[in-house]
Amino acid sequence: MRYLLTISFTWFFSTYVNAQPLEEISLLTESNRVVATIKLSSPVHNVRYSPAKRGTTLSILLEKLPAGYEPEEWRDNETLKSPPSALIPSFTVKVNLKNIQPKLIIEFNREAEYTVHMGSDNRSIMVGIKIDRTLPSTVGGLPYLPDVKLWSPQKTLPSPGDPVAAPEINKQAADLMQLGRNALAASDNFSAIDAFNRLLLLPPNDYTQDGQEWVGVARERAGQQDKAKVEYELYLQLYPQGEGFERVKIRLSRLGMASTATMLTSEKERPKKRGRQNLAYGSLSTHYYSGASTIYSVVPFNNTTETTKTSGTDQSALLTNVAATGRFISEEFDNRIVFNDTAYSNFLPGKASKNRLNSAYFEVKNRLSDYSARIGRQSSTGAGVMGRFDGISGGFAATSSMRVNAVAGQLSDFSSGSRPVFLGASMDMGLVTLYAVNQTIDGVLDRRAVGTELRYFEPSKTAFVLLDYDTSYSTLNTAMFQGTLSAGTERTYSILLDRRRAPYASTRNALNGATTTSISDLLHWMTEEELRSLAVARTGTANLAQLGFNQQMSQKWQMGGDIRVSNYEGLPASGTSTLTGQLPEVVGTGNEWAISPQLIGSNLYSSQDITIFSLSYITSPLYKGQSYYIYNRSYLTDKWSLDAALQFFRQNYSSGLYISRLMPMLRSSYQFRQTLSFDFELGLEKTHTEDPEKSSDAQRQFFSMGFRWDF
Repeated sequence: MRYLLTISFTWFFSTYVNAQPLEEISLLTESNRVVATIKLSSPVHNVRYSPAKRGTTLSILLEKLPAGYEPEEWRDNETLKSPPSALIPSFTVKVNLKNIQPKLIIEFNREAEYTVHMGSDNRSIMVGIKIDRTLPSTVGGLPYLPDVKLWSPQKTLPSPGDPVAAPEINKQAADLMQLGRNALAASDNFSAIDAFNRLLLLPPNDYTQDGQEWVGVARERAGQQDKAKVEYELYLQLYPQGEGFERVKIRLSRLGMASTATMLTSEKERPKKRGRQNLAYGSLSTHYYSGASTIYSVVPFNNTTETTKTSGTDQSALLTNVAATGRFISEEFDNRIVFNDTAYSNFLPGKASKNRLNSAYFEVKNRLSDYSARIGRQSSTGAGVMGRFDGISGGFAATSSMRVNAVAGQLSDFSSGSRPVFLGASMDMGLVTLYAVNQTIDGVLDRRAVGTELRYFEPSKTAFVLLDYDTSYSTLNTAMFQGTLSAGTERTYSILLDRRRAPYASTRNALNGATTTSISDLLHWMTEEELRSLAVARTGTANLAQLGFNQQMSQKWQMGGDIRVSNYEGLPASGTSTLTGQLPEVVGTGNEWAISPQLIGSNLYSSQDITIFSLSYITSPLYKGQSYYIYNRSYLTDKWSLDAALQFFRQNYSSGLYISRLMPMLRSSYQFRQTLSFDFELGLEKTHTEDPEKSSDAQRQFFSMGFRWDF
């Protein structure tokens, strides 16, 4: 019994000391929306969100898929702030793990209209946020942003000899004009230059004249005074009449005065050329966690019962996280430096503190030649690399439809002992990626695999296929199909079919159960062939199939559910010595069936509340279980939020063991200023256990408190 409780508490601690779930948030401006791509450190599926279309708080439920040699537990309550943008409300993304299904909570600083769907891979979620159209069009008598003329298909015949652009050309031009306007509003001047230049490459159309004016404005704002002058002069030659002519003359004259002033300024006093844009943002957070447990055990003894009590503090720790990003943008480059580190200070006697560098890399990205390179600690983006690593990755566009990539490094998962080094290459050809990777550990072959990733992506339907075959072990390492389908705007279906080696096939699996963490130690007592045979014996196979749906029933209510079947195939007994470890046979689990309906309500009694009701029923040859879960998020004021959750589950095992657990939790956060917030959490965990020989009751209280500063 004590062992079972230890497992529970270990899981609780691991959510605080293990890896970050949120890698980065990137923004892509389109004609009528900004797409925020939230990149995660592990594959996910089965995305379900509420409210359906708009609000200030968005809750996204998802499920985490295994990845890497040693699956990383996500850290709870991690928060990431969106990059700066003047087009959409700023927002934060927070991870909440205190329930039966992980979820992301997105909080906008004002109401937003959005759509949510899986990204083009299985490690990202895309949130399309409608652009705020209330931005001003004029400032100081001159246009601040271009007024984009409404586009409509040509309905009347043109006059003879009067050239008129085809409707599809005008539509492309209108979209590019809007894209350039959005980029100017966000002070992304180089993206604006690119949009207007693409517009000017089209055949003459209804937007060509405006595009010629505004490419000059964009270059002027980017600090490219000479190029802006050329664009303005060309405009005056092409369009010598009309309101725009006078406007551009004024801008050109101001440029001339600026040039004269610069010539009269000494070299030491001249302003620096503003040909680039620098951004810096990040966060600092620190939280204190405390927990105490009491265990009462009742054991029969001499026709009576004997009760023992064990209690004590099981957690006292401080968790500090620093995340920072610097971006250096020019017309040619979009480079960045990223740093994310977590320090876990353990105050319990005899317990070690930990520091985990989650990411620290420098990235170069050329916008014109389309190549990129990243060096440092980074997370895998697929292509056969299994987890976080220290190394270098990069790629370039070989043709307009093919990109060639390469990666090399050493895995930096948080397991102890020998760590593999690898070299890999891949090709992206539209919807298809082909890859090959070779991995060694302590000088011997660890993994040699080829594979493919197939993607199909539309807002209403997505599909992702992953096949990974290890040529050295002659085994299919992973075969996965993941897809979503939207039937209109009110219903969504999802499917997941997954068969994989668990852990993935590698020579490192021989260390599972061994008393050493070094492959070299094992090679002193066995041949490489014997080592590989031991690794095969300790590599299992897991199978999973899941169907899900989500139905919007009304403006405030939606219903969802999943049906899942999974199993883990058995393993033979392995190991013949103390060094290798002697593991007994592992019997297969048989098919485990689970059904999990959910009811989600939003804005039931306010403009920001979310309520989730969830049930789960599980049956397998080994046990049967039920789970009941209620979660609510409310706002007491505009700055004060409150999360409350209650979960109860019970399991009956075929061995006669019975476990039940009740877990209420309360969490509150106060936004003191726009960049500073405080939060605290209180929780209780009550567990009752019975088996044919004894019974026990355990109670654990825990709390945390801390702050977060965004900069």
